[in-house]
Amino acid sequence: MPTLVHDDDRPALRYGPNRDEARASKPPSADRQNNDECWMNEAIELARDMQGLVWPNPAVGCVIVNDGRIVGRGRTQYGGRPHAERVALNQAAGHAPGSTLYVTLEPCCHWGKTPPCVDAIIAAGVCRVVASLQDPDPRVNGGGFRKLRQAGIKVEVGPGAEEARETMAGFFHRIATGRPLVEIGERALAPSSIPRGFDAVVQSGERKLWLLTRGRRGETFAEGLEGLNDTFALLDQLGTRGLTRVYVSSSDPFAERLMTGAHA
Repeated sequence: MPTLVHDDDRPALRYGPNRDEARASKPPSADRQNNDECWMNEAIELARDMQGLVWPNPAVGCVIVNDGRIVGRGRTQYGGRPHAERVALNQAAGHAPGSTLYVTLEPCCHWGKTPPCVDAIIAAGVCRVVASLQDPDPRVNGGGFRKLRQAGIKVEVGPGAEEARETMAGFFHRIATGRPLVEIGERALAPSSIPRGFDAVVQSGERKLWLLTRGRRGETFAEGLEGLNDTFALLDQLGTRGLTRVYVSSSDPFAERLMTGAHA
């Protein structure tokens, strides 16, 4: 059976304001552990801003702190690139040497469409990296932390883990199962709309299912899903395409298919 998350069973997601503009940066406590939690909260809020907008990648937030002040902020950009770390490093520029980088997910260490983030972190002269979670992607899965430590950078893992895992729940589910996390809910949606925080919506039409996704400018695209009468095959295809979190209205006939695992 697919994993389903109902509105009543899931805590409300929190979405922070756009925090690209610099603001007062001194945390209230001088204690390192409290400071780490404070700075990581900043990174988590940045990540929340991008939920539903960055698939196939997870929404990641990053802040860079030097001498008790934030010198760089970044979040995963539309479509998943550039990564949060590179955005923050570009903003920090010459203030990165000797800094601490806070990021909600382990930095990547593999070549994809962009170079590894760990290489940029090392080259920038960052001396400490604090991450909420290890990346379960087999291409990373601890390799980023290992490479950072080999370069002499201190690595700590754990602050903000619960909040970061909530923010990236769909990504973690897709890595583990190959399928997106599906939520069946009772939200009143305008036609062709996608709830904030979701990558896509699946809706039933007269003769076929429709997949609604967003474009980079916020526009909605509708695509017919034909020849997919098997519910599990459909979820597999959505996962293969990189979707992480999908919404289905409880009043839609497809919701019953998901609940029962029935074919069309």
